[in-house]
Amino acid sequence: MGVIALAASATIKLTSIMDIVVVNFMEGSSCGVTEEREMAARRLRLTTPRESYKTLFGSLFLKLGVALVVLAATLHMSATEEASRARDIEALVEEKINRDGPGVAILVSRNGVPLLTSGYGLADMKAGTPITPDSLFDLASVSKQMTGVAILTLVEKGKLKLERPVADYVNDFNVPVNGRPITVNDLLHHVSGLADYTSDDWDGSDEEFAALTNEGHLKWLNGTKPRRAPGVKYEYNNSEYALLASIVERISGQRFAQFASEHLFQPAGMTRTFILDGTAKLPADAVKGYVTKGKDKVTRSSSPTVITGDGSVYTSVRELSLWDKALCAHTIIGRRSQELAWTNGRYDNGNPIKDDDGDGYGFGWVIEKKRHLVSHSGSWNGTAAYLLLDLKNGLTVAVLSNDEKTAVSDLAEEIFALFRDE
Repeated sequence: MGVIALAASATIKLTSIMDIVVVNFMEGSSCGVTEEREMAARRLRLTTPRESYKTLFGSLFLKLGVALVVLAATLHMSATEEASRARDIEALVEEKINRDGPGVAILVSRNGVPLLTSGYGLADMKAGTPITPDSLFDLASVSKQMTGVAILTLVEKGKLKLERPVADYVNDFNVPVNGRPITVNDLLHHVSGLADYTSDDWDGSDEEFAALTNEGHLKWLNGTKPRRAPGVKYEYNNSEYALLASIVERISGQRFAQFASEHLFQPAGMTRTFILDGTAKLPADAVKGYVTKGKDKVTRSSSPTVITGDGSVYTSVRELSLWDKALCAHTIIGRRSQELAWTNGRYDNGNPIKDDDGDGYGFGWVIEKKRHLVSHSGSWNGTAAYLLLDLKNGLTVAVLSNDEKTAVSDLAEEIFALFRDE
């Protein structure tokens, strides 16, 4: 009765209904937009002026049908369905973790609308504090997508061009390179050929590593030799994204953490998300990090760093749902920019980038073209994270763990399978 009453009342103003259909159902979101819907939206824009909607959809039956489509696209799961899915996920989690040890937080959303947020296991084993949807985790390399968005905000403002050399924006970047200069695009797609401070290229002490800032990283990088010329080989590299953060800092005149807070997190409504850069301490609701060795041996594991761009974003699955919503609604960057972030790069010879699994790489996203998926994993001492987006069906799954050994990607894929065919 409530659905019918709502749908009937919604037919009073046909123009407003059609605005909702055109904007939200067909073209308002990058999440879950199929080629068929995109083509239909384009035909409607080209052939139907706004004032003609009433003629085109003149009957009450069609009006009611349109309203129901809109309503169905935005309704949450029923309480019964939600409880059933929660039980299914709980069963999957219990196969992988001990509730008396470190655990996971999980997000499932569709088209930017959360379907499930939950926590399992302990955020702090000594205190017995449970993991909740509001527990803060280190995203590790899942943070890279946010660095990509930060770069794109500068592109949209006309302050940066992706094809320009890095030295145009960081004038004291002077790594000797054979051939053409290293560009911003090279950094984003992991094809710069630079040394990586998180690999055997690092020759400093553990203490120096822990205290390494972005400016210190630049000085270190300038003293290294590149592995190869840019644009010829994909090789995952944390130094590239740290250098991207330095570009943001030089252009904006702000610390990267401050820029991200003002231009990314605040517009998305993410009031508790932050980047750890040494200017503040971890809050009390940040989970403790652990590593499980063997069946029952769990020990503390933590190695916080202050370098930014390649990691160090702290957030919760509840806040990640706001990030997901912002991506779908283009709150932070426009649709074209978001699609670019989810587009594979190319080598100088024109061939698409391929990693060892045959996947491509966008702006902080692994691109699985055949399955219409983009994703990224993150792993560091005491943390493991995985974020998966199904671009065709608008489904998002995130799994965050405070045990660095948790197989978060496997769990995310299993959860994805539960919701995929709904």
